[in-house]
Amino acid sequence: MREITRTPLRGLLVVLALVSSIEHTRADDAPVQAYGSLFRAFAGDTLEREHDIAVVGFSHVSLSAANHDIATSQLPQGRGRNVQPQGGLIQDEGLNLQHVGLIACKGAGCPLGRPFAPTRNVHSRIGPLPNPVGDAIVVDWNVSALYGEDSVFWATKGFDDWNWSADDQHRLAITQWYLDIYLPIGAGASLLLGNWHSAIPAEIGYPFVPPNLFASRTYAFIAAPVKHLGALLEFRLPIDPAWGHASASLGLVSDWNSVNFTQGPGVMSGARWRSPDMRTWVDLTTVYGNGEGDFGDVRVVDGIARPRGGGSQYLALSSTNDYLDRFQAFLVATHALRPDVDVVLEAVYAFQQGGDIAPLPFAITRDSSLYGANVGFRYRLADDWHAGARVEWFRDEHAANVLWSAVGAGGGSVYAATLNVSWQAVPWVLIRPELKWDSYDGSGHLFAPDRNGVARRDSQLLGVVNFEFRF
Repeated sequence: MREITRTPLRGLLVVLALVSSIEHTRADDAPVQAYGSLFRAFAGDTLEREHDIAVVGFSHVSLSAANHDIATSQLPQGRGRNVQPQGGLIQDEGLNLQHVGLIACKGAGCPLGRPFAPTRNVHSRIGPLPNPVGDAIVVDWNVSALYGEDSVFWATKGFDDWNWSADDQHRLAITQWYLDIYLPIGAGASLLLGNWHSAIPAEIGYPFVPPNLFASRTYAFIAAPVKHLGALLEFRLPIDPAWGHASASLGLVSDWNSVNFTQGPGVMSGARWRSPDMRTWVDLTTVYGNGEGDFGDVRVVDGIARPRGGGSQYLALSSTNDYLDRFQAFLVATHALRPDVDVVLEAVYAFQQGGDIAPLPFAITRDSSLYGANVGFRYRLADDWHAGARVEWFRDEHAANVLWSAVGAGGGSVYAATLNVSWQAVPWVLIRPELKWDSYDGSGHLFAPDRNGVARRDSQLLGVVNFEFRF
């Protein structure tokens, strides 16, 4: 593994040397908009300026190491998954090309607070905005693609779990394709149609900062759905602005991370509140549906598991195709204590009904609950520097999540603490060094899997240096 990473690491150091030589300047008070800069350089800014259409590029590269000598094991696409579940999407020690992404979007379909129709007073998956009710229907859209190691997580089962790339380390996935329609009805409404990242956990699928303030992900995030195919209607509630801004949502989705209309629709719901000054946000979101047989497709070649992508992280099967209830609820509260300090609190509860057959050791055969909470904050040290800290507790009673059960954990609690610093070196590059300490209290072990794929440690220190490139 060290030989494999040597060449790309040298290339990364060259890139950093070039980046550090660029003078970091901004015109007066106008911030440089790095996202979309490559497309504007070739096509000009007419589409953005006159039609709100943008093409946004981004890439994440992570260098990670753990305090244990972790053998290469569980080799999907020829790679180890040795810092899972601690690292979230970070898969292995060494240098990881997590992804290179491209988003073509219009208006509210674009991320990062890019301009959308000023008549929108409610934004899908984000909530109510302090704007007046619009008087026209606005149709925005998004098409997103990722290439890299992360694509196995962002693929949609039944759509882009292609056979031609199933054995590749770096794969392509069309992660989102949807319409975001503003409707000037009632106090204002927004309709999301298509395949879109879930808005349930605090850390949404977009790999941008914010909202993802840390390079590693929470245990709450890796217990949640990545995305849904379906429709989500969010409507603003007509309350007095002196009491804040509120919205409610209701949606029907086919399944978790897949195109599957055979199991009956899942139901999403949510309620969001924003303080009058928009400094405090509170979100309660839920999803309920059939958890039977929606596990991601996996091929085993020469004893090596090769996931095709998509599907849920829970394997529950019924010999008679019975409906197996699955429910998740997230409560997320964020608050700006001061202009330079942000705090986030997230609590989660989930339930998966057990099945009656177990074709694989990690199949869920008894009712399982998962729950926990995490608190994080971010402090602005200077214009281009931030420091962050996060503590979390998460309990998976019976190791229902395959990332736990597949390494031999039998269920229990994990406690974690994360520290990081982020440096906006130039508008096009964000650098985030991070340390994460995790401790597991339960049956079996959770960290440092051996060559047989079975974990052998109950605690682990993970170091990550994450690079986000924007273009």
